[in-house]
Amino acid sequence: AADSEKEVAVAAAREEERETAKGQLADLEKKMTGEREAEVERLNQVKREALAELEGKLRVEMEKRVVEAIAKTEAEAMEKLTAVKIDHDNEISRYKVAVQSEKDETERVRLKLEAEAHARVAAEDRLKDVKEEFKYFINSLPGHENSCYNAEYMIDR
Repeated sequence: AADSEKEVAVAAAREEERETAKGQLADLEKKMTGEREAEVERLNQVKREALAELEGKLRVEMEKRVVEAIAKTEAEAMEKLTAVKIDHDNEISRYKVAVQSEKDETERVRLKLEAEAHARVAAEDRLKDVKEEFKYFINSLPGHENSCYNAEYMIDR
């Protein structure tokens, strides 16, 4: 009977050890689960911080590239604008030369016309003087004194 009591006691002790081991295992699982969740949360936080840092770097890099692209575009636009301005100035210079040439030609023609007009007036005055002298000459010939009709007739011929 003592052996039977020993066996029962051993079985009870084993059962108690099993229950204790189950309790310790459950406690250990809770502890490990808590640590694992804490570690997962810590890693998620590290991931979020790294992602935020990476996004910040990316934003800075993008802003830098945008600034570079704007600067490059402005430089290219300035080069094109300068080239267009030079072409424009050259074209204006060519037009100024052409306009000046036309003005000079116009002035030359105007002066020539003016000279011709003066020459015509002088010729008309001279012709009038010659007509008067001719009338005087005809009227002073013997037999034609005071005969305007004869002088006018001869001048009209």
